[in-house]
Amino acid sequence: MNVCDALLDILSEYGVKYIFGIPGDAINQLTESVRKQDKIRFIHVMHEETGAFAASAQAKLTGELAVCVGTAGPGAIHLLNGLYDAKMDHAPVLAITGQVETSLIGTSYQQEVNLLALFNDVTVFNQAVVNSGQMPELAILACQAALSKSGVAHLNIPSNISTEKVHDYTKKKQVIRASSRIVPCREDLRSAAEMINSSQKPCILAGIGARDAINEVVQLAELVKAPVIKALRGKDILPDQHPLTLGGIGLLGTEPSLRAMRSCDLLIVIGSDFPYHDFYPGPEVPVIQIDKDSNQIGRRHVVPLPLTGDARLTLQELIPMISEHTHDEFLRECQERMKAWNRKQDKTEYSSDNPIHPQALANTVSRLAANNAVICCDTGAVTVWGARHFRIQDSQRFILSGDLASMAFGLPAAIGAQLAFPGRQVIALCGDGGFAMLMCDFVTAVKYKLPVKVFVFNNGKLGLIQMEQEASGNPEHETDLLNPDYTAFAKICGGEGYTIKEASDLEPVINEALGSDKPCIINVFINPEELTIPPDITFEQAVSYSKAKIKEYLIRH
Repeated sequence: MNVCDALLDILSEYGVKYIFGIPGDAINQLTESVRKQDKIRFIHVMHEETGAFAASAQAKLTGELAVCVGTAGPGAIHLLNGLYDAKMDHAPVLAITGQVETSLIGTSYQQEVNLLALFNDVTVFNQAVVNSGQMPELAILACQAALSKSGVAHLNIPSNISTEKVHDYTKKKQVIRASSRIVPCREDLRSAAEMINSSQKPCILAGIGARDAINEVVQLAELVKAPVIKALRGKDILPDQHPLTLGGIGLLGTEPSLRAMRSCDLLIVIGSDFPYHDFYPGPEVPVIQIDKDSNQIGRRHVVPLPLTGDARLTLQELIPMISEHTHDEFLRECQERMKAWNRKQDKTEYSSDNPIHPQALANTVSRLAANNAVICCDTGAVTVWGARHFRIQDSQRFILSGDLASMAFGLPAAIGAQLAFPGRQVIALCGDGGFAMLMCDFVTAVKYKLPVKVFVFNNGKLGLIQMEQEASGNPEHETDLLNPDYTAFAKICGGEGYTIKEASDLEPVINEALGSDKPCIINVFINPEELTIPPDITFEQAVSYSKAKIKEYLIRH
């Protein structure tokens, strides 16, 4: 076998089923090696960024290794945005890139780019294959690094090396699947128990790192009568209607969660790296933080009691040390606020007003989606509507570009998700700006018969950017969009397209689209004046917004 054959053999041992990319001269041997076997399928996307996003989404959803590829020069460069998404959300992704022949490296040859230097910041493993004898060991090391460090690994293969034979194909490195889980020492656990037992108003902030520990999180919350606030990437760890949850936190969160954070006397952070300092309690409130990575602890708030360990095992050790709280006034107060918040949201979520409220669109999709649907949310104002008004239920999943917060994530993520879960309903919630960036890859969904459902929140502008401009006291400038007919585009690509302009059409049209076995774009014209209001508005923000609106009026008149 040659170098690429050996690489694919290793990838198949790690359970890789797809490689996302675009064929090109420097990776022609890899494409040929894929053709000759039947374990791994090449998914030909229209843009390498789509491939990297799709791989990142698969890795986030499954925790398994996902793979994307780019040819020398521009093909490899196009991968970077999606790879940074994987890096910042701790997703195991392997990027394979081509390179010019080794005899040409250093000569400023066409498409010669120093890819090792370029990929250095985004990767946990970054190597070039310069000798066929390095295979399969180098491939194993790359895969192990991506999985063990939950990050991006990069293998760069010059075109002449890719065709070289691997004469002595022996695995000197072992393919390792076992992983270890640690728990904090008993002394730290006892100290945490003492803090929790003495608290009167404890509050829990749970993130994506608490996914495998959600039963224990609920058990702890019930024991100490604590509300559970969910970081955005942890939105789907607990149904939004669960009586213990107060929804999200931050600018996209709820008012009850903000109030709980500001009035609690102890914060227990479990598997979250929520970054916004302003939404944490004051420095006088003690914090217990549980995370498997000690580097994550204390980055956002002073943590007097760090607990480095696996969330589930740590809670299993901690809970027997906790005394059941008899006072539940704080929890009941939080729950009443949440009921009032939900009643307030109902006014727009169930509104029949025209133009359509984006809250009504998100809520309708939420009510009609399958109980195990996978929701891929894009970045922008649509993130607000998805975070607040898509009510997660049962075994639904919700993913987005978390720490990178990149636009254009929704559609590529849906493609990756549908391939990972062929039997589940996959929905993309996209703003018109984000969707337009990589809309060409809707045809990829059509090509591979992936019945993704893309909902375009069409307000004709970059709504979140407009809000940011106006909140700073500046008039809106260059946020408007000239959108094509997305419904016609869907049909031209071979999929199905739907247009919704009236609130009365939301439920019947969405029901029809969700029932289709084809890729669909549902182009929904929403109220362009709808504001993405944070849960708490400062006086300064209100004044700046008013000034911006006055400036806009004067400019127009």
